[in-house]
Amino acid sequence: MKAQEVAVFTKGFMDRTAEIMSGRIVLDADDGKFQNNKKKLKYKSAEYKLRKKAGKAGKKGVSTDTQTSFVNMRLTGDTLNRIVGVGTKNGFAITYANGEIVEGNAKRGYDLYGLSDKNMSFLATHMENEIQRKILIYEAQDEIIDMSKNK
Repeated sequence: MKAQEVAVFTKGFMDRTAEIMSGRIVLDADDGKFQNNKKKLKYKSAEYKLRKKAGKAGKKGVSTDTQTSFVNMRLTGDTLNRIVGVGTKNGFAITYANGEIVEGNAKRGYDLYGLSDKNMSFLATHMENEIQRKILIYEAQDEIIDMSKNK
């Protein structure tokens, strides 16, 4: 490994990182935490809250989540289940398949896109650990220095 390769992240590492970060967004939403650092928000519509609690807020024939003590963005689970992270050459992207639902809920303050301060801190630590791992590999390599004048 060359010294300049220490700070380069592979696509595989970025794929794994994207998967981890999209998973953290889903776990946060299940706990009522949003990416705008708000948590345990209440439903703005009392009618929707009653319908969700009764299991009648979703499509007919689809099982629904009935938890209403705080907003968790999980009615049928479709929006959260379709959040996908993908590594790219220069980083990673998180794709929201139900973008219009995510945008509409963001206007209400239920923000799933981006990363919260806690998740940004986790990401920074995750990347630091990868650089540290590569530094240890680089340091363990033997360096051969040719001091001869004849080249």
